[in-house]
Amino acid sequence: MTQIRNEPGTAELLALLRDPSLKPESIAEEMRCAESAQPCTPEQAGKARELLGRIGAEDAAAGVGLEPQGATAFAQLARDLSALPEPLAVALVRAAGEGHRSQLLAEIAAVAPKAVAKEAKRELQRLKQKGVQVQEVRPQGEAVMKPVPEAEAPPCLVSSIDAYGERAVWWTRPAKGGVEVVQAVISDVKGVLAIDALSMPRRSFRDFLRRLPKGGMVTTAEVPKEYARHLIAAAEEEGVRNGFSPPPAYLEALRVLGPAPVAPPPSPGESLDLPPDEEAARAEAGGSLYADPLFAAWIPEEEELRAFALRLDEIAVSQLYLDDEQKRQAMYQAAEDAAAAYFTSARRARYARRLVEMAHVLRAERRLEPARTALAVSRALLREDGARNSFARGLFVHALEQRFARAREAPPAASSGLVRPP
Repeated sequence: MTQIRNEPGTAELLALLRDPSLKPESIAEEMRCAESAQPCTPEQAGKARELLGRIGAEDAAAGVGLEPQGATAFAQLARDLSALPEPLAVALVRAAGEGHRSQLLAEIAAVAPKAVAKEAKRELQRLKQKGVQVQEVRPQGEAVMKPVPEAEAPPCLVSSIDAYGERAVWWTRPAKGGVEVVQAVISDVKGVLAIDALSMPRRSFRDFLRRLPKGGMVTTAEVPKEYARHLIAAAEEEGVRNGFSPPPAYLEALRVLGPAPVAPPPSPGESLDLPPDEEAARAEAGGSLYADPLFAAWIPEEEELRAFALRLDEIAVSQLYLDDEQKRQAMYQAAEDAAAAYFTSARRARYARRLVEMAHVLRAERRLEPARTALAVSRALLREDGARNSFARGLFVHALEQRFARAREAPPAASSGLVRPP
C-alpha cells in the first residue's frame, strides 16, 4: 500500500473527489503527476466520484430520518468500491467513516482486498472508540465449525392429536456438541400452551427420542423442520386470534426458533396417496376410525358433551318409548342430531386439519388403511353435507357406545332407567 491511514494523500484525494469543479480527467492527472504507485483512469475517477455521491446520499437520508439502503445495496456498493484502485478505495473508506456508515464499512471489510479491508476495520474501530454502535464484520472464508451435514441433522417430531386438539411439537437444530430442542405443547384453539428451549448432548437426545411414546393411544412422527416451525407459529397466531396469549417463555424460545416460514408449508399428510376411486367409500367409513387407539379418546367438547348426556338421560327415563329398542334408536337419532348441530363450518374445518395431521401420523406407523380413511374424511368434512358424515356422527355415537359399555358392566338396579343393549 503506497499511502497509509494518516498520510495527507488520502484526505487530499478525498477533497479532489468532492470538488465539483474538477473533472475526472484532472483527478487522474493529479495522481499521475504525484507518481502514484496505483494511478487511475478518468473512468475510475468518475466511478469513485459516483460512489462518493451514493455515500453522501446515505448521510443526507439519515439526517432527515429516512431509512438507509438495505443490505443488498450496501453489498453492491462495497463490491463496486473494492474494484477501484487502492488510493481511491481508501479515500471512499475514509468518507464512509466520516459519515458513520458502519454497515457499509462492515461489508467493505468482508469483501475488499486486504489493504482496503484493513482500512475499513480501522474506521470501524475509530467509530467504536467514539461510542458509535457499529455493524459487526462477518467472517471471511470457510467456517471453522462446519455445519452438521443434513443427514446428521436431528429430527423434528410431533405427537398425535388428542381429543382437545392438543399435541406436542419438538423443533430441533444441531448445536456445538449437541442438539438444541424447543418443545412446545400447542392447541388449535388456545395456541401455545407451554414451551421450553433446552440444549442436550447428542447421547442424551438419542435417549430422549427412545423415550417418546410409540403406538397405543399416543404416538409420535417425524416432520420437516420448517413444518415443525410453522406449527408453532400457526398455533400462536390462532391462540391470539381466540384471545389466548402464549406463555412468557415463548419470547425466549423465539430466539432459538428464528423466523417462521413466510409461506405456510403443506402438511405432510396431504402427500399421502389416496386413489380417487376409493375416496368416497373411505370417507363414508369414517366412523370406523374410533376403533383405532389414536381416536379412542376423541369426544365432543365439554359443553356439547354435557348437553348430549342430558338428552340421553331424558330418553332413558322417558315414558314415550315402549321398550329398550325404541330408546336405543332414539339415542342414535339424538347422536346424529347433536353431530349436525356441533359440526359448524368452522368446526368441520378444524377437524379436517386434525385429520390431515393424523393421516401423516398413521402413515408414519405404516398403517396406510386408516391413514387414507382419515385423509378422505378430512376432505369430506369440508363439503356442505360434512356434518352428516359417519365420522361426524361417530363422534357422538362413540360417546353413546361408551355409555352402553358402562351399562353392561354396571350391576342391574331395579329402579334404573339405563338402556341395556342386547
